Amino acid sequence: MKEIKIVKLRSTVSVSVTGTVCQLNCKHCGRHYLEDMVPINRIDEIPPSIKSILVSGGSKKNGEVPLSEHKEEIESLKKRFRLNFHTGLIQDDISVLKLADAISFDFVGDDDVIKKVYNLNARVEDYVRSLEILMKITDRVYPHITIGLDCGKIGHEYKAIDILSRYELKKVVFLVFIPTPRTVFEKCQPPEIEEIKSVFSYAREKFKCELNLGCMYPKGNLRDQIVEAAVENGFNTLTQISEKMIDSLQKREFNLIFQDECCIF
Repeated sequence: MKEIKIVKLRSTVSVSVTGTVCQLNCKHCGRHYLEDMVPINRIDEIPPSIKSILVSGGSKKNGEVPLSEHKEEIESLKKRFRLNFHTGLIQDDISVLKLADAISFDFVGDDDVIKKVYNLNARVEDYVRSLEILMKITDRVYPHITIGLDCGKIGHEYKAIDILSRYELKKVVFLVFIPTPRTVFEKCQPPEIEEIKSVFSYAREKFKCELNLGCMYPKGNLRDQIVEAAVENGFNTLTQISEKMIDSLQKREFNLIFQDECCIF
């Protein structure tokens, strides 16, 4: 019987070390998602029912999330929760990352996409260098690939998969571009489902590790189609899926394991 982990997020919250500030102001995000995070100066308000924290935030102009500047607050969080760090590019002091129970690292496989989407003067080789630094800290580094990152167009994904497949990874997480209000890309469309299926199929062919469908992907009818594509391509974990899809999987006699924390745990 095929086993699939189903994540219903209830016990992980996101904390921003920069509040709503981001010096890059990326075209797909526009600081929008920072607004839903708990500011680092309000961590005392996190309820005791929470089990884990995604420690994230806006980026500096060099692509780094300034985690080390908030080491004391992060050490305080570590006493209460498991920590998943969203690092950005690695530039300076990384000692705080020794507190990580997991590290999430957005990986982009094309120089032009990095510049266009992130407004960042960096190259794929900088992402590779950062990944290798992180993998020396822990083997719990989980690269994230966003399908359609470039205004819904497919471009960097296959290159990213090719590069990452050279490494011994435990999990790779896939996300799908969401047109987000008040961003430069708000009028862009998500990739077509056939394009998403093709990327999923290529990923399953290239990777020997677990594949996760993360929490960031479009809602509506496309959402169920994306989930079905992930199932067809042997994904191990599905996040925030509909009750309709849960019923469908149960009827097909999948062994569903439920989890209420971030998919990388």
